[in-house]
Amino acid sequence: MDRIPCTQRFFPLKLAEWLPIRYAAYLRWLSHLLERLGPAPARALWEEACRDNDDPLLSRILSEGWTPMLEGEAVDGEESIDRACAPFFSSRVEGMTRAEARGLVERMPPLPQIRRRFPSLNVQKRVTAYEALHLAFDGQARLVEALVGHHGVEGQLIAYDALREARIAAAGGKTGTVEEFVAGFVSPPVEGSIFAAGLEKRTVRAAGREAVVHVVECEWARYFRERHPSVGYLMACSTDEVAYRAFNGDLRMQRTSTLMEGGARCDFRIYAVGEPGHGPT
Repeated sequence: MDRIPCTQRFFPLKLAEWLPIRYAAYLRWLSHLLERLGPAPARALWEEACRDNDDPLLSRILSEGWTPMLEGEAVDGEESIDRACAPFFSSRVEGMTRAEARGLVERMPPLPQIRRRFPSLNVQKRVTAYEALHLAFDGQARLVEALVGHHGVEGQLIAYDALREARIAAAGGKTGTVEEFVAGFVSPPVEGSIFAAGLEKRTVRAAGREAVVHVVECEWARYFRERHPSVGYLMACSTDEVAYRAFNGDLRMQRTSTLMEGGARCDFRIYAVGEPGHGPT
C-alpha cells in the first residue's frame, strides 16, 4: 500500500473535548506570565497577542466540514470547560481573579471565533494535523513571539519554563521503566490521533534500553516553519528530553538534526544510563 503523506492525513477533532484543553493551556500561560512579569507587562503582552488579525486559515477551518456529534457521544462542553479551569486562579494571581483571567483567555484566538461560530460545542470535523496545530498553537505562538520580542533571552527562558511545566503536567505524572518507554517510542502512533496524522517515523534500530528513530515528516515542523519560524523549536522541540526524564530519570536523548531547523530528518537516539532493571528514578 502506498504511504499517504502527512499533508493528506486526517483525524477527528471533537470540539467539546478539545476546547477545555485550550482553556487550561491559556490559563496556565496567563498565570505564568503574571508571576514572572507582573500585571502590567503581562497584560500588555496578552493584548498584543490578542490583536484581531485577518486569519483566512482559521476562517476556513471553522467555516466548513463540521458535523454534529451522535447523541450518545455528546458531552456537556461548558461543564468540561469549568472543570478544566478549576485548578487555575483558585486565589488571585498578582491581583487577578479567576473571572478576570477567564475573560482575558476568552479573547485569545481561536476561542472567540469558536464561540461565535458554534452555539453548541458538540460538533466534530476531520482535520489535518496542520489545521489542528493552527487551532491549538497560533495564539500561544503569538504570545511567545511577543515575549521574546520584548524581553529577549529572558523572554525565551520564561517561555521555556512555561512550556516545560505544561509538557510535564500533560503527562499526568506517568512513569515507567526504560524498556516501556523505548517500546512506546518505536510503536506506531495511535490511529485517529494527531500524531498518526502528523508524523512519519522510521525505526533504525531498537533493543531494550536503546532506540534510534528518524522522523522524516513532521507537521509541527512544517507548521511552525511556515507560520512562526522564530519560536518553532522552542515551542515544539525544546522540552522533549525533559519530558522523557520525567517518565524515567535514567532516560537520555541525543539529537543532532531536526526538521524544524531545516535538517533532512530528526535523528533521535533514546538510551539509558544506569543499570538495567531499575524502575523510575
